Amino acid sequence: MQFSKRFLNLVRHELSLLDSLAEMENIVVYVAQAQDGKPPTLTVIGEMPSNSSKAFPPIENDPALRVPSPDRRWYPLQDGSVLLGVIRAERFSIDQEWPDSLDQKLQASSYVLSNALSLELDRKRILDNLNQQKDQILLLVHQLKNPLTALKTYAQLLLRKLGPESKQRDLIEGLLSEQDQVNKYLLA
Repeated sequence: MQFSKRFLNLVRHELSLLDSLAEMENIVVYVAQAQDGKPPTLTVIGEMPSNSSKAFPPIENDPALRVPSPDRRWYPLQDGSVLLGVIRAERFSIDQEWPDSLDQKLQASSYVLSNALSLELDRKRILDNLNQQKDQILLLVHQLKNPLTALKTYAQLLLRKLGPESKQRDLIEGLLSEQDQVNKYLLA
C-alpha cells in the first residue's frame, strides 16, 4: 500500500521525538497489510534509529520475538477493535523496570499514529471510491457518445431529404442544435 507523504512525515516526526529518549535502542512502526487469501503481514513503515545496522527481519521470521523480553514492548495501532499495526519498542538491556514515563510516551505515540493511520486508510478508501466513480462516469460518457453520434447522422440525413420549404426542417435543426449542446457537456 502506498502511504501519503504527510502520513510518512508524521511517522518520522513521532519516531524523532522518541529518538531523543536515551534508553531506547530501537523503535519500529509496522502496518498490518492484508493479502488475498493469506494471513495479514506486518510491514515496516518507519524505524528508529533509521541508520541502524540492525536489519529487522519480517516479524513472522524473527525467532527472537517468540521469547518474552523485559526490554521489549508492543503498542497496538488500532481503530476500535481493528488492529491496524503495532509499534515495537526495545530499550537497551538494563536491570531496571520499564519506566512509566517511557511507557506513557510510547502510548501517546501509539494513540497519535493509530488515529493518523485510521485517517490515512479512510483517505485511501475515499480516493479508491472516487477513482472507481470516475472510471464509471468515463464509461457512461463513452457509451452515450455512440447513440448520440448515430442520432446526429440520422438527423443530418433526414435534413438532406427534406426540401427547403418543409415544416419539419426547424424541428430537425433544433434536434441537431440540442445534440451539439449535449456533446459539449460530454466532452467537457
